[in-house]
Amino acid sequence: MQTCDFCDCGQDGGRGDVPFYQFPQQEEILRRWITNMGRDAEWAPSESSALCSSHFTPDCFESGSSRLHTNAIPTIFDFTQSKNQKDTENPPQYQEATTELTDSSKSCDCYKRLQATERFYQMKLAAAQLQIKEYKNNLTEESRKATQWQKRAIVLQSAIRAMRQSRSIPAIRKTSTPNTKNVD
Repeated sequence: MQTCDFCDCGQDGGRGDVPFYQFPQQEEILRRWITNMGRDAEWAPSESSALCSSHFTPDCFESGSSRLHTNAIPTIFDFTQSKNQKDTENPPQYQEATTELTDSSKSCDCYKRLQATERFYQMKLAAAQLQIKEYKNNLTEESRKATQWQKRAIVLQSAIRAMRQSRSIPAIRKTSTPNTKNVD
């Protein structure tokens, strides 16, 4: 049975009419899905990973159907209800401290706002980690290209030297710049 990777709906069979959508193949859109879910930058969806329709706004769907636009981005996530937060919400070193909170403090609006703020910064951190990864990939690619151009320049310089030595081409002569004074 298909389940949502964010809210685990579909496991209990109570929401069988909810459509599920596979993660996109396009890298930029996939990165935005993962970031909006609040997942770590290293997390990657499996072939069976999917999100349910409740995470998409109505404008994400093609007119009159349940089919997503190719560039649809899920934006509706309730992080206080999520069941997938076990990998990012409470790191082991903080679990003990959060269990010591009283029931009255958990129901406090301040506690909920604090959780939402923490989640917001976790999402920003995940987005920054993805951006760093992208920059590193770009830097690696540009470094590879620069190395190729340097090798080509060396080969060409060697070819020019060899041609000069065999006198296939004349040596470059320095010419004086033309005199620009008007002669009457």
